[in-house]
Amino acid sequence: MVASGVDTWATVAVAIGTVGTVVYALFRDVFVMPRRRPSLELRFEPAGNDQVVVRTAEGTEIASARLRVVNGKGKDTADDVVVMVTELRRLADSDNAVSESRPIGVPLTWSGTNPPLTVASVHPGSQRHIDLLHVTPSTAQLGVSPKPAGGQDVLEPGAYEISAEIRARNADAKAYVIPVALDGSSPDIAGVWQHLRIEPPRRDR
Repeated sequence: MVASGVDTWATVAVAIGTVGTVVYALFRDVFVMPRRRPSLELRFEPAGNDQVVVRTAEGTEIASARLRVVNGKGKDTADDVVVMVTELRRLADSDNAVSESRPIGVPLTWSGTNPPLTVASVHPGSQRHIDLLHVTPSTAQLGVSPKPAGGQDVLEPGAYEISAEIRARNADAKAYVIPVALDGSSPDIAGVWQHLRIEPPRRDR
């Protein structure tokens, strides 16, 4: 009789433990993990250090317009983060009667990396710069790597929309559009920011 009672309570304890494990797993999968899943955003502020003039490894100066990839506070580290330029669309103007779209499909490079890196981690509550444009007095070039063979990454004077997508191994992809306009009439590198307008990225979906 005593042995039977012990076996019964042991069976009940095992069952409670099993139920508890299942409940915890469900709680973790349904509530904890989604809340900690990395949440990435693209941001741009011309008044900050998102527009800089830097010296290259060859000793020349180049103006660089950079986006910030931001991961939310309290999230997990975002792994294998890539920002892909998916399309470059030139908007119609008085000289160009119709819009022109160029598919790109090449990643932007993380600022300050040499050789250029296109994959990185972004820690929770942190942000990293990624090169959007390298600018000369007359033109701009997307900060992508590798460079497209057909020169699709070059922006002549005009108005554009750059479509980009943030992707990470452990985060949902997010698509953005970045409006850009340049007139190509800067006298030198130091003056390019007066002749280039970049608007903050807006969510595409």
